[in-house]
Amino acid sequence: MEWLISIAHWFGSAVCDQLPTHSYHFAGVVLPLCARCSGLYLGALVTLSFHAWRRPRAIGLPRPWMLVALVLFFFAWAGDGVNSFLSSIPGAPYLYTPSNLLRLVTGTAMGITVGSLVFVMFNSLVWREPNAAAIFATRREFFALLGLGAVLVLAVQSEWSPLLYPLTAASLIAILTLHLLLVTAFVASIRRRPAAAWRAAVPSMAVGLVIALGYLDALALGRVWLSHVLGVPI
Repeated sequence: MEWLISIAHWFGSAVCDQLPTHSYHFAGVVLPLCARCSGLYLGALVTLSFHAWRRPRAIGLPRPWMLVALVLFFFAWAGDGVNSFLSSIPGAPYLYTPSNLLRLVTGTAMGITVGSLVFVMFNSLVWREPNAAAIFATRREFFALLGLGAVLVLAVQSEWSPLLYPLTAASLIAILTLHLLLVTAFVASIRRRPAAAWRAAVPSMAVGLVIALGYLDALALGRVWLSHVLGVPI
């Protein structure tokens, strides 16, 4: 399964700094994404799966207090990131000592926000007749998703060695899925030919996959090139 770890780290390098000190280690092997990015991408994957299961093709906004919560998740993620950055600068003021747990929690919260946003955007642009229902019909669904996020945090925080390959595979799937959906939505908006079924959406998704793989590979290669030029790992 070393091939899985290698591929996941390759695509992870395109979207994440992969700092070992900011990452979780399972059986001595670091995850392909740092704590913050693990939370964001895995949280987004859980969120997309939850929405697709509960309410396929939904584009309706949730209740105002749920929207406020999603916005607060963004500010918590951004605030923790700024605080972590300031703490790395000698003499710079910062509010609290950063930790991988806080990076993971705020990243997972942001993943819920990003996953919900991408789900609505994809459905709005790709489907001819999207479902007008709200992505969260009840508060129970909202808190159920938060519960799944908590389970994700506990799983990563545990650093339990049997979870190495499942979390590595999930990280790879999350990276590819999120970028595939984003690019496919962009391609569908340009083609202006909304699909009535999945079969009709295949052309846009095929183009989206090629583009996503192309720029992710380019970013990873660019990182390797910069590391070679600068003579230090980045």
